[in-house]
Amino acid sequence: MAITKIKKSHIWDRDPHDWYVEPHECSLALFDLETFEGPVWDPACGIGRIVESARNAGIEAHGTDLVNRNEYCEQALNFLTNTTTKPFNNIVSNPPFGLAEKFVRRSLEITPNGGKVAMILPMVWLSGFSQKRDWLPSSPLKKYYSISPRPSMPPGAVIKAGVKVGNGTKDFAWFVWKKKYCGKATIGFMNTKPYKNLIGEKNGKSGLLWNTFNAA
Repeated sequence: MAITKIKKSHIWDRDPHDWYVEPHECSLALFDLETFEGPVWDPACGIGRIVESARNAGIEAHGTDLVNRNEYCEQALNFLTNTTTKPFNNIVSNPPFGLAEKFVRRSLEITPNGGKVAMILPMVWLSGFSQKRDWLPSSPLKKYYSISPRPSMPPGAVIKAGVKVGNGTKDFAWFVWKKKYCGKATIGFMNTKPYKNLIGEKNGKSGLLWNTFNAA
């Protein structure tokens, strides 16, 4: 007789600012696999995981957000109407779900030529290009990394409360654009399991235990 395993998953109340937090290993893996020349800016930095991962990879990184939540946010800023005074060549972010398309298009407008825009987005974006985002096929999309295991992205309040999360049910990928790139997008496969070993508890909160990367 076959035994059916019940997969535990959570349905959270929607955050009013669409603030959802990706697992730390997602940004650790990105900065290990993808090269970024020059400073990185995360305009929706939340609790700062992308900024922290970039700095641990030896990359100058700055964070802003609509709401200043911790020390990684250097400025409270509405990304869609303002820009930072900090230097940046690249934009890397987990954008607010409801504003993701606007964040991507805004990023592609203001990023310097040759700079990269990397956003963690639902993989369904790849099949929604015909109507929802007809600009995507002609955009300078250079690469996308399908992420495995599926990342769980709860509201920030859940993370701050110390709730242990897991068992993501949606497929996500890092979409990486390069300003003025002309060519076909390539597929990358991102296994984040090895990067979980680089995360641990520091003074009662999650942090990085390793700060040496071998970026390709």
